[in-house]
Amino acid sequence: MITDLQKSEIGRLLEIESGRLGGWRQVANKLGVNQVTIRYNMVEREKWHLVSDQMWARVAHKLGYKLNEERWNWVSTTNTNVMFELLERAQFESLFTCISHDAGHGKTTGALMYTLQKEAVFYLECEESWSHKRFVQKIAETLGVRTERYNVSDLTDLIVSVLKQRAATARPLLIIDEANKLKPSSLRLFIPLYNKLHDEVGMVLIGAHDLKRHIQAGVRRDARGFDELESRLGRAYMPLVGIFRQDVVAICNANGLKNPDAQERVWLHLNPRKESIRGKYVWVADRDYRVLQQAIKHERVRAQEKATKKELAPTEMEADMGGRVVALSA
Repeated sequence: MITDLQKSEIGRLLEIESGRLGGWRQVANKLGVNQVTIRYNMVEREKWHLVSDQMWARVAHKLGYKLNEERWNWVSTTNTNVMFELLERAQFESLFTCISHDAGHGKTTGALMYTLQKEAVFYLECEESWSHKRFVQKIAETLGVRTERYNVSDLTDLIVSVLKQRAATARPLLIIDEANKLKPSSLRLFIPLYNKLHDEVGMVLIGAHDLKRHIQAGVRRDARGFDELESRLGRAYMPLVGIFRQDVVAICNANGLKNPDAQERVWLHLNPRKESIRGKYVWVADRDYRVLQQAIKHERVRAQEKATKKELAPTEMEADMGGRVVALSA
């Protein structure tokens, strides 16, 4: 059962998509749903009843909105702030940039938060199973382009055309997340995209630490296109930092864990150590945000169990006697 709150949030995301893509027709193309359904029936509260739960679920999935996941409140952290700075620079200076860092350090969270808050930002999370053709199709769909009956070459031209149109009135940014999962042919796509969109559109490749290693290994092997790709990236790979105590406290507070002792246990669970950052020694943890999230959930369960702890249930004999037997003092 889709709740009214969920329907309201999906409707808000649809309106954001319409502004990002430049119209409801493009949103319909991206989601593969009738334009009337998303523009009116899913946005106007009095028409929600016209849409089945199956359709709500389908659109939610396409928008990346998770219906069944426990609500988790993310807040601005050191790494999301770093991500905002890097993405903003790429968008407004029309840069081609690569962010490569260990998994679970806030790259995706920062990119998604940036996408929701900024205009003309297009985000795509890649999958390892994608062929090169499927990857090109997914970029086109992200931009609101219908992909039927188009080959890879034509779709590439359409992608360039749409981004150039957006560049006439805005500063577009194309974010490709999990780029370390792309095939070499898909990574090479960014060579012609850069050549045709240079100084008009920002592009950012985001991936785990092996993205940098993969590209540099391709350069050393003289693999086709990899030296050209790294050259267009400025041969630079932007890293993030670890997790700081203030990040842990902020995330704990945002997710209902306000006990200082519990917050300290979460922080110590991340195995912090002293590091020199910009000439100053600070405590920082390298364990990822997924470990942090699990630690917070465990502490919340622990607090709930402590708060609801009850006396032992009476034995069968005691129950027959009307309840638990209490020893009387002499």
